[in-house]
Amino acid sequence: MRHLLGGQVGRLALTVAVVVVVFAGVMPQVADYGQAWGLVTSLTGSEVVLLTVVGVVNLVSFAPLWVASAPGLTWGRALLADQASTAVANAVPVGFAFGVGTTAAMFSSFGFSPAVTTRSIGLTGIWNSLVKLTMPVLSLAGVLLVGHPSGGLAVAAVLGGAALLAGVGVLVAALTHRRSGDRLAGGAQRLAGWAAGRVGRTAPTAWAERLDRFRVDSLELLRHRWGRLSLAALGSHVALFLVLLACLRTIGGAASQLPWVVALAVFSVTRLVTILPVTPGALGVAELSYVAGLTAVGVGAGEAAGAVLVFRFLTWFVSIPLGLAAWVLWRHGLGRVAVAGP
Repeated sequence: MRHLLGGQVGRLALTVAVVVVVFAGVMPQVADYGQAWGLVTSLTGSEVVLLTVVGVVNLVSFAPLWVASAPGLTWGRALLADQASTAVANAVPVGFAFGVGTTAAMFSSFGFSPAVTTRSIGLTGIWNSLVKLTMPVLSLAGVLLVGHPSGGLAVAAVLGGAALLAGVGVLVAALTHRRSGDRLAGGAQRLAGWAAGRVGRTAPTAWAERLDRFRVDSLELLRHRWGRLSLAALGSHVALFLVLLACLRTIGGAASQLPWVVALAVFSVTRLVTILPVTPGALGVAELSYVAGLTAVGVGAGEAAGAVLVFRFLTWFVSIPLGLAAWVLWRHGLGRVAVAGP
């Protein structure tokens, strides 16, 4: 029974519980769904076109980061793998892990070795997380400049800044000092082994050796591509934020008058809150955080809910059928090389 509750059934139950509590319990106390839907249906044709354009830009915005992290990867294959893995991450419990597995399988079929695939997945994850941790700090500075101080944002910025410094320190130590990397990997392996024992899993092994291979493989690429990685990671977050900003501008009312730096602050805090998603695609958690943050800075509850519903439709829901289509096309041979890797 313990194994069952800790496996897929337990994760699915947790996802359902969070979604029900948020959408049926908490959100109706904060916003009127009817008012929110009325605002959505009142969008004009030009506004729908604008939202569609920024939504499409966002959908393709993460592919450049994959291209930067894997020399030889084409944009088409990067987009194919990104759409499929994102759909998995957004649709199933603990989707992030399954999304990584999907990416690894597709990269193998593209002809990339396990070492190159591991390096690409690791570096994209690291750079993506660093940008997430940086944005609350930058948004706080912007909010202070326009005179909209927020205690909650200040706390989030401090936490994000501390986590950013710690993350950069760990990254530098792991990539530049073998002994430090061995110690970090050994500590992480012991912690993971303890956690695995608690849930009846086999303890992991050889993390120090794997980290050393990752370090050697990554250093040469980072010397030449750290700038491209940074710009690509930042660009994907900017594209996602522009979708939220477009939703706020088109929904009307106080949402359309919200300064963009304040909207960026709400966006950054939510990205920080959902850095470890409890549900697939942070479903429920992200919506609640966005609505709570927007209402806290003066946006009406109905307007906030309407903007967030459109935003999540464009950034969470749409990616699922598109990713499924990408996966089906890949299964039928699109992007594969004649002889796939192991």
